[in-house]
Amino acid sequence: MRARSWSLMIALGLLICAGTAAVASPLMQYGYFASRYERTFNEPGLAEDGATVYNDAPGEWSHPSFNLMFQQQINDKVKAYLNLNGSGAGTIDVRNLWGEYAFSPLFRVRVGKIYRTFGLYNEILDAVPTYLGIEPPELFDGDHLLISRTTQLMIYGTHDVGAGSMRYTFSTDNGEGDPVLDVYPVGMDLRYVTADDRMTLGSSFYSSNGGLTPDRGPGEGSPKGGILPWMAEDDFKVFGGYAQVRQSAVVLQFEYWVSPHSGLRDPAGVVEVVSNAGVSQPQLERFLLDTERATDETNVRVPVDFDVKTWYLRGGYSIESSVGEFVPYGQWDWYSNPETIAEKDWGGDNEAGVSDDGKFNKATLGIIYRPVPQVALKLDGSTHYYKFNGEDEKYSEIRFDISYVFGL
Repeated sequence: MRARSWSLMIALGLLICAGTAAVASPLMQYGYFASRYERTFNEPGLAEDGATVYNDAPGEWSHPSFNLMFQQQINDKVKAYLNLNGSGAGTIDVRNLWGEYAFSPLFRVRVGKIYRTFGLYNEILDAVPTYLGIEPPELFDGDHLLISRTTQLMIYGTHDVGAGSMRYTFSTDNGEGDPVLDVYPVGMDLRYVTADDRMTLGSSFYSSNGGLTPDRGPGEGSPKGGILPWMAEDDFKVFGGYAQVRQSAVVLQFEYWVSPHSGLRDPAGVVEVVSNAGVSQPQLERFLLDTERATDETNVRVPVDFDVKTWYLRGGYSIESSVGEFVPYGQWDWYSNPETIAEKDWGGDNEAGVSDDGKFNKATLGIIYRPVPQVALKLDGSTHYYKFNGEDEKYSEIRFDISYVFGL
């Protein structure tokens, strides 16, 4: 039986077994949802003669978030959680399903489909009304994740240290794509949080511990993890650190991550991408042994080593008033992935994949207005900076997001 199947069965088993114990708290039911408007201006593209042209995209409404959550402390040892997601106001899927047993504050076991503890944001991305900004940091953007968001088995604990607490997390799962014999991915996180929540310092780490396969093939969209669809296998790691400081009304956040990859491209997959996805000349030179030769499987560079890197700085200032809370905020994101392409439908990223060197910067300024704590209206604008068609280029986009908390 696949590891994902048995982990979900164990999670359900924990719920069933714990159901015979005395209920310590009522079932909590709550959720979040959001509607969003976005528009892009002056985005560079290529004309048929190779010249750079600039285009405005039409505005688009979407429903990026809908999460319905159920949580219960079944007894003093057992907790259960379910998170249903209906982003796009379409199909409902299970984002999280886990059961947890607490042996002690220092040793808790959680089994199921779990958001892994990684950096400041991975566990809270569904809670859109509560955090700074509209878009997540680039490492968790949907078309260029550094790592899959979920894991299957997590052991964690907390211990008081000085004027705060230290939390550790260890996790393991199938990795990305299909399970591989004798390959056991591991994830770890260690963080220190002061008792007044004014400072958080931490570091996260992930290793595939061997060659894993992608969860999507060429033409099936962007991957849900760090392995690109045209790879036959990929052995990769992700490591870095993060910090958050809260001082009165000010919040500052910083994260830095590096992800070295060592893998083998799938020649048939590369030929499919090169033939259909409109890759640029720099990308052709990475994928092919000789760009003057025919694009066939004998002309593909199969072994590949590359590093994905990213960092961001984000800050906000809370202003309380008689009509609600205002939070102006700003952020700067930098991201680099030399292996990706532009077309999302083929597994690419239309930011790093558009640039000549796989790098881009994004500056964002915005404001949040909360008339009541359960409602957040966010307006921001971003400018992307990157090298395209041999020149330094930029384009802008605006976003408006209104999100709600219910049930709390």
